[in-house]
Amino acid sequence: MRDDSRRRLTRRDARKQETHHQVIQAARRVFLDEGYERATIKTIADAAGVSAGTVLNVAPTKSALLILILGEEYEAIRDSVDRLEAALSGNLLDRLSALVQVIMEAQLRHEELFAAAIAHTWLWTGDSYTEAAAQMSQAWGAVERLLAKGIEKGELRRDLAPVDAARLIEDCYTGIVRRARGEQLDRSAASALMRSRLELVIQGLAAH
Repeated sequence: MRDDSRRRLTRRDARKQETHHQVIQAARRVFLDEGYERATIKTIADAAGVSAGTVLNVAPTKSALLILILGEEYEAIRDSVDRLEAALSGNLLDRLSALVQVIMEAQLRHEELFAAAIAHTWLWTGDSYTEAAAQMSQAWGAVERLLAKGIEKGELRRDLAPVDAARLIEDCYTGIVRRARGEQLDRSAASALMRSRLELVIQGLAAH
């Protein structure tokens, strides 16, 4: 007698993966269309065409859904930044500004998602905060490598730890993004403000 258990398991896994993708995409649409705060598990379930229980099987809370979505977004940003890294030219400020600009433009395209994430990292604790912070930081690997090269070339202080400098710039960036949203700055104004802050940071970290 033929054993179909493996085939049934494969089909079950495929349906589970399809449902997972369906829920994540529906949550993404609802968050972007209605805003994270106004979105509910029910509206996400309705958009996905599944039950609320099925949504909660994918992620136990609305914030957990946001973290799953952000994981995909930050992975795409990291890939874009990594591709740009090899083509960079100019002085350290120019190269750094180019990398940060890619991150900013990607986040502003889906501003509602990233604004919710930045806001909620002030409220999340424990595993939720750790996971969200780790996702936000993964896009900054190229910045850390760029700073390490700046130290090697004598552009930055020798006693500087690249990871600490990258976190400093990330914290500065997060503040700029929050300010841009709060003051309704357009992309040009936000980019100019970010570059001016980067210039101050680089001046403070420069080798003397």
